Amino acid sequence: MRLMRVAANGTHINYRVDGKEGAPWLTFSNSLCTDLGMWEPQVAAFGSDYRILRYDTRGHGGSDVPPGPYDPAMMAADVVGLWDALGIERSHFVGLSMGGVIALSLLLDHAPRVASIAVCDSRANSHPIHMERWAARNTGAIEQGMGWLADDFTGHWFTPAAHAAKDPWIAKVRKMVEATKLEGYLAGVNVVTSVDYRPRLTELDGNKVLFLAGAQDIGDFPDQARAMHMAVPGSQCVLIEGAAHLCNLEKADQFNAAIRAHLARYN
Repeated sequence: MRLMRVAANGTHINYRVDGKEGAPWLTFSNSLCTDLGMWEPQVAAFGSDYRILRYDTRGHGGSDVPPGPYDPAMMAADVVGLWDALGIERSHFVGLSMGGVIALSLLLDHAPRVASIAVCDSRANSHPIHMERWAARNTGAIEQGMGWLADDFTGHWFTPAAHAAKDPWIAKVRKMVEATKLEGYLAGVNVVTSVDYRPRLTELDGNKVLFLAGAQDIGDFPDQARAMHMAVPGSQCVLIEGAAHLCNLEKADQFNAAIRAHLARYN
């Protein structure tokens, strides 16, 4: 296992490599205000069959926090730069929320480098009501700090059942949000609010795509997964029952089974 930083696309990216030497590459991309630690259950599940790359998106975790705003194309270019630095010619890619936006950008603009993508709890576009919610969150984070934002995010990133059961991942994710620099959060918000890939969805090779969401994710994430699936012939769609936004943590077994079935198409 290695934990390192490398220059990529004009910034320095923190990354970790685990798993089987010589196996196909499988890259995981974090959500806004988390870090590569959110993928620990997936490393345990896939490490015996894949060479796993996790990284902190710019502005997050141990990566640099260059001035914002950031955008999907920039974030995808970071991934390609990271792959180049590590000698990775082609990789599967799993992204959740902001990471899902990056997955779409990668397959649209860097298709030869991408073996497949899983777009998890993400959107092809943001609506005006989403902009209003993000504006309120930004104000709260600026005025009250990242602890306030941690309350907001963890409150709906996990189901009420997970909160009642005191799922240990809630506290771990809270620490990730609190550790995120305000500047990185604000710059990263633009990635999820500026996206509108609806006109380009038909360009995607559906045979490479899984759309996935927690069935109890708030807002329109499940509906967006279904809508993107309908717009991309050949794609797959899976909803994880009993899970909200961070379904890879709340229902790791079901999430891993869905990803494994997706990856089995390419064996």
